[in-house]
Amino acid sequence: MGSRREFLRDVGCAGLALAASPMAFAEAANKAEAKNKKERELAPYEKDPVRLGFIGCGLMGGQNMRRALQLGQKITAVCDVDTGAYGFGNAKKYAPDAETFVDYREMLDKIKGKVDALVISTPDHSHFSIAMSSLNHGFPIYLEKPMCHTIYQIRELTKLSKQKALTTQMGNMVHSGDGIRITKEWIAAGAIGKVKEVVLWTCRPLSGCNERPGGFKQWPPADPIPETLDWDKWQNTATPATFTKRVVPLNWRRFFKYGSGSLGDIGCHMIDIPMYALGLGYPSRVTSRQRGGTHISVPLQDEVVYYFDSDNQGEKVKLTWYSGFLKPDKNGNWEPGYDKSFLPPLPEEFTKLGRGYKDLSMDGIFFMGSEGVIYSPTMHLMGKPVLLPKSRWDDIKDSIRQTEPRIKYTNHFLNFIEGVRSDIKNTTSNFSDMQPLTEVVQLGNLALQSGEDIYWDWEKMECKGSKRANDFINPPMRSGWY
Repeated sequence: MGSRREFLRDVGCAGLALAASPMAFAEAANKAEAKNKKERELAPYEKDPVRLGFIGCGLMGGQNMRRALQLGQKITAVCDVDTGAYGFGNAKKYAPDAETFVDYREMLDKIKGKVDALVISTPDHSHFSIAMSSLNHGFPIYLEKPMCHTIYQIRELTKLSKQKALTTQMGNMVHSGDGIRITKEWIAAGAIGKVKEVVLWTCRPLSGCNERPGGFKQWPPADPIPETLDWDKWQNTATPATFTKRVVPLNWRRFFKYGSGSLGDIGCHMIDIPMYALGLGYPSRVTSRQRGGTHISVPLQDEVVYYFDSDNQGEKVKLTWYSGFLKPDKNGNWEPGYDKSFLPPLPEEFTKLGRGYKDLSMDGIFFMGSEGVIYSPTMHLMGKPVLLPKSRWDDIKDSIRQTEPRIKYTNHFLNFIEGVRSDIKNTTSNFSDMQPLTEVVQLGNLALQSGEDIYWDWEKMECKGSKRANDFINPPMRSGWY
């Protein structure tokens, strides 16, 4: 750990960066990260590698395979329901000698003694069944976010993980970054006074996605099932539907039947930051409004408002989530049909610098305090936040203490690997710690799907006075999958 002088120097620079440009900090952080990335990720963990099995070899599965290999780990078994280029293609690229399976149930029965831990990178709707089966077979698991597709599933998986006492990790990488910890330390030091409101935004699903949501009022027309895809196994516990290329391989997140929208995708990263920094638990009320959403497909734009009765200082907090953020073009014009009522409000501390929506990061957070603002201009916040106004730094720098333990190399996957090697249960994103975050994310989807305000009773696991919303807490699942 560096000296206190070095610590204050580093975080102080972040507080000054925005004076020149709101993205100056992000650019500097990215350059510093890139400079040391190769050295950190190729740390000497080859001496005692963990033997990994991968379930789901597509987009995130491929990325996680690369992470494993960069750390010198072994991939000894892979499973995907697509034997074509998208599924087995990645498996052959990264693990040509691994044993291959199409059915994870068969895989789990045959890999005992060959695999030490599992990495699950499948669509949201199949997380629960695969993770439950994996834990019941005695395997530690790294599970992509969100932890589960429904609140009932989140509770059941958390309960089983406690019973089995195995190493678990949810794939929200922000939780291994320094930025989330620095934010908590700044707030604890009174950097922005009392936090009453948090505003978060993401460009998803209007940007950064393969295809925008379609506003479907009924299930899309059927398409021929690809020869390489086992569609029945892909559907897993979901009630059967006809195959459509609008869903597979990349767009399932846009459909509530299989995915969790922008909240499940990006919200698991971003909402984690205020929940950790402010010590938030469960909200008492959740409201929403949206454009272009249906009970089948997620909105083009939405606003979800969470009301928390108390943070770790006993203060009420309002947290507002906006998805579908776009910037105006260079002439100040907005995309036709874009609803500007879904734009996040800009704090005065930001606009006083002459900055507007064209200067915002595509994903970001404003912590609104009585004495200032903390701006997090990058989705994963793997670097450092920005303090506004910059004059606040001189007022609070002597009060800041490094109280939060840092994660080695800020490497989320490495944190899991070390947990498996040392039989550590308390990884940085273990299921017990991530249960409240994942429930908060899915409560937002309950509000969007039901179109109703949610009054949440977390002890009874029910929405008070809303049968429609309650129906989404534990919808029917096909049997035989876990």
